[in-house]
Amino acid sequence: MPTHVFEGDLTLADKKASDYVYLPFPVPPGASRLTVRYDYSNRMPADENWGGNVLDIGLFGPGGIAPGQADFRGWSGSFRSSFFVAPDQATPGYFPGLPPGQWHVALGLYKLARNGCHYRVEVEVVLSPQSSAPRPSSLVPHPSSLVPHPSSLVPRPPDLELGTGNWELGRWYRGDLHCHTQHSDGENTLAELIASAKARGLDFLAITDHNTTSYFLDLPGVADAGLLLIPGEELTTYYGHANVWGLRQWVDFRGRSSADLARAAAEAHRQGALISINHPKQEGPEWELPTDFDFDAVEVWQSHWWVSNYQSLAWWDRLLRAGRRVSAVGGSDLHRLGTPERPAPYELGTPCTWVLAPTLSEAAILDGIRAGHVFLSRDPDGPQITFSARYAGGQAMKRHHALLPETAGMMALQMGDVLQVSPGTRLTLQARVQGARGDLVRLVSAQGVLALVEITADDFAHEFVVTPAAAGYYRLEVIQPPEADLDKEPSVLMVDALTNPIYVRLA
Repeated sequence: MPTHVFEGDLTLADKKASDYVYLPFPVPPGASRLTVRYDYSNRMPADENWGGNVLDIGLFGPGGIAPGQADFRGWSGSFRSSFFVAPDQATPGYFPGLPPGQWHVALGLYKLARNGCHYRVEVEVVLSPQSSAPRPSSLVPHPSSLVPHPSSLVPRPPDLELGTGNWELGRWYRGDLHCHTQHSDGENTLAELIASAKARGLDFLAITDHNTTSYFLDLPGVADAGLLLIPGEELTTYYGHANVWGLRQWVDFRGRSSADLARAAAEAHRQGALISINHPKQEGPEWELPTDFDFDAVEVWQSHWWVSNYQSLAWWDRLLRAGRRVSAVGGSDLHRLGTPERPAPYELGTPCTWVLAPTLSEAAILDGIRAGHVFLSRDPDGPQITFSARYAGGQAMKRHHALLPETAGMMALQMGDVLQVSPGTRLTLQARVQGARGDLVRLVSAQGVLALVEITADDFAHEFVVTPAAAGYYRLEVIQPPEADLDKEPSVLMVDALTNPIYVRLA
């Protein structure tokens, strides 16, 4: 029973050189179990910052550790102090399988104290007495081949169809794009999350465990759950988090530069997936990396609105003013379902992301997000808001989807679409808000807030007439009457729903 012990000290200079330290060890033919235990000094929780240490841990197999080509075998961050891998089972967060060769324990240097961090790692390899004729490593399947992609999931029909105008080719589907299972630092199983999502009336749910896709192993058991599951991963770097939705296999999260981000985004897009920057706000944790790479969305709303989401909204607005077209999305970032004995601070669908799509399928939902056909609401029963534009004339219009018809000589488009008009063209922007009597709806552009109107009915409609003087965008927010001047106290902004923009270009 070979046991390998690694012990050492890490300093801020080590972290400056690299965020990861790799500890190599051999797995001989015939290994039946691999157990890793670790500990380190001055330990503190990952979500705190009082000067202690947070040391993450993961595992790479004999295929190597090269960025973008690594033989990834699992990750548990700092959530677990030990884990095991066997030929046919493993601790959640890790893939089963023990092909022989040189493996690596990976230590992630998330947070180091000024006086450094002492660590100790024990790797125990158990050999099977029945393994006189070990299986050749070339015949051992890689974890990514163990589980088929859940393309056979059968979605349930949607409960709700909304629209301003004749939107016969699309429906609004509601879901949550950010949650965690036992395979990272969540407390619930995939089946428990599915049951909660269905009880909340959601149509789709994205699973985004930190840096691992080992929950793929649980997908065959829930293939007939009646909920569209979107496979994802939260790329949890030490300088910001990003969700990937619609992946087919693990995406390498290790990075701290523009080149690293570009590589991860390219891999996500190669798989047909989308990538979104998460919670760019204080204690989000915030986004500290460059934005000069090809990402598709920004999580402007995480958990309850009052959890500093006004900062994420302003962050996204700065991107829009700079000419970027990235979709606004929301996600609960749920780690624990509530129970009567232990209520949770919020539930799945807080906030709720509504996507306009022709069908309830992974491809259609992701395409709707990519196109910006999305609005956000505080929960599945919160205000519903639609936003469209109509204008007369023959100006050119560019749209991702033909979801709005052209009738009676009028052009029509909706949130996410791009309109190209001649200078002086008058646009009629149509808002419809349901379930927000007593709130305010405000029209926002690159120039700031253009209009503010009280919502006086449960089903409220209003038209804004604008004449664009420059290229830009228009979007809507449904807000509670502010308790102070928002220009002086932006933190008092309380949003109940918001849309993606309608973009305008001048011919």
